[in-house]
Amino acid sequence: MSNIQSNYLVHDGNNPKPAHDDHNHSNMDHSVHKHSHNHGVGGHSHAHNFRDTNGRMLFWCLLITFGFSFVEGIGGYITNSVTLKTDAVHMLTDAAGLLLAYIANIISKRPATINLTFGFGKAEAIGALVNCVFTIVLTLGLLIEAITRFFNPVAVAGGGLFIIACLGLLVNGGVALVLSKGMESLNTRAAFIHALGDMLGSGVAIIAGGIIYMTGFSMADPILSVFLIIFMIVSNYKIIKASSIVLMAGVPAHLSYEQVGRDLEAIPGIISVHDLHIWYMSANQSALSAHIVARDPMSWQKTLILCQEMLEEKHQIEHVTLQHEFEDFKHKHCDQ
Repeated sequence: MSNIQSNYLVHDGNNPKPAHDDHNHSNMDHSVHKHSHNHGVGGHSHAHNFRDTNGRMLFWCLLITFGFSFVEGIGGYITNSVTLKTDAVHMLTDAAGLLLAYIANIISKRPATINLTFGFGKAEAIGALVNCVFTIVLTLGLLIEAITRFFNPVAVAGGGLFIIACLGLLVNGGVALVLSKGMESLNTRAAFIHALGDMLGSGVAIIAGGIIYMTGFSMADPILSVFLIIFMIVSNYKIIKASSIVLMAGVPAHLSYEQVGRDLEAIPGIISVHDLHIWYMSANQSALSAHIVARDPMSWQKTLILCQEMLEEKHQIEHVTLQHEFEDFKHKHCDQ
């Protein structure tokens, strides 16, 4: 995370206190009215539509992943393959992750309350975070098992490993294809990353099975499993980082904080912008609040509309709250 300072952060403490108070912060300062009219038809319904779709996808992928994890587990036991066992356990944890993601998806559709005024949208980020942390912990355990195989080699049935891994590749490929259609959700994206990991696991198992069957070199099994484990740790770390930014109300990854500030200041009638905050309302929706120093109180309504339109069209930010300050008022307060 960057520690770079910005002119758009907290108001300069060396300057007089900003000239606004409660009665100056009127309903006209907010874009809530415009936003609620538009968003009630488009934004919320869109959010519920893709969450409903994602929920169905997660449910069916959960059943498929959970079922085939047992097939791979039994196959790994029969063939003595640590790679197949690794992929089986990984698929089982993915099934648990998909279950968690499915529950988070259901929770995220609940309406806002007086205690959670932004709703439950961040439940998906929580689900993704817990899912990835749990998978990394379990993957580290599998890494220890793979390393142990270097010191205590075990004969592996290459042919059986190859056949089961091929079936796994087909199953995991189908799951990944389904999940790829719901990538706007961080929750589903985390599940998709796990499905890709399962595909890679199946691919590694196929290579290991082929090598062992053709050459009898059983050490190919733990060697290739280590590469799979490293890949999973790296991919899960990326999702953990993205989820943490959502939960800590960080600036959305697709937005430039400085660019948004410059675009606001470029609007006619605006002198400067400060106390600018941009954050995730959920894993898929952004919100913004800022103090705007404007030139003319009489043209503030027009300036406000220009700000709203620019933020929605250029940056896809629909939840906007702007508070105005006027230079004339500021000078009057200073003279007194």
